[in-house]
Amino acid sequence: MSYDIKSFKSLAQQMNNRIYTDYFYRLMLLSKALFEWHNLPNGINEKWIEEYLFSYGECLFYKDPNIGFMVTKMAETGKLNYYNEPTNVTPYAVDYLYEGQQLVNNENCVIIRNNDDSIPTYPTIQLYAYKLMNIDRTIDVNIQNQKTPVIITCSDKQKLTMKNVINQRNENEIAIYSDKGLDLSQIKVLNLNIPVVFDKLQIQKHAVWNECMTFLGVNNANQDKRERLVVNEVSANDEQVKASGDVMLKAREHACKLINDMFGTNIYVTRRTLNIDENSPIEDDIEGVDIDVNS
Repeated sequence: MSYDIKSFKSLAQQMNNRIYTDYFYRLMLLSKALFEWHNLPNGINEKWIEEYLFSYGECLFYKDPNIGFMVTKMAETGKLNYYNEPTNVTPYAVDYLYEGQQLVNNENCVIIRNNDDSIPTYPTIQLYAYKLMNIDRTIDVNIQNQKTPVIITCSDKQKLTMKNVINQRNENEIAIYSDKGLDLSQIKVLNLNIPVVFDKLQIQKHAVWNECMTFLGVNNANQDKRERLVVNEVSANDEQVKASGDVMLKAREHACKLINDMFGTNIYVTRRTLNIDENSPIEDDIEGVDIDVNS
């Protein structure tokens, strides 16, 4: 195994990217599964509604004269009204050209919003994925440093021998073998006294995950053991989770009402019940941490 500094940087960056991407995908999929749409017209999949809302913060519901009801991305093409809302809008999608009459907001089409200000979920999930990656990688470094928490100075002749010693240590050999000509008197070792903090970082990672779940409105063990909390503390946490979830639910319910009034449909949306235990990155046997939301 080579210990070239460039390969170290490359490997470290690869791990950063892989772990960030993993957390991002997990949180993205969870975000898109929060809501369940009912009685959608044939041809409309809730997958695309939630995809557009997650990525762009809004999408357009309308009736194409040839295809029927559709949900697409949208572009504002008209001036804003007195409430800063777009008047005319244009739908667009891959290999699709709208050929019907001009679409006028709240007259023959409805803008479905992720929240009142059409802010996408995507940027926030990026931030939490980065935070989780950063803690995860710090845990990796802290664990790795427990193997070789020292700085070694030696002559150029002994450098290769010391590299082989370090290689054996990092490959978890039960014994270290060296050349018989190794002059220990010429070797100096500085013990860095690396503290063991990965257990505390694991709890911090759980706290960040729970913070993200609260943002998404997913019930979680946001504090220590729930059974040790007083009723008021549990209620306050539950209210915060509900309030966060209602930010997105409220906008979707409003869109459903406008669509039903405009097109005579019976579309409605509800929150989907999620079991956070299946999504948490941390096992529930860590002391002081409980991720069983059903307790």
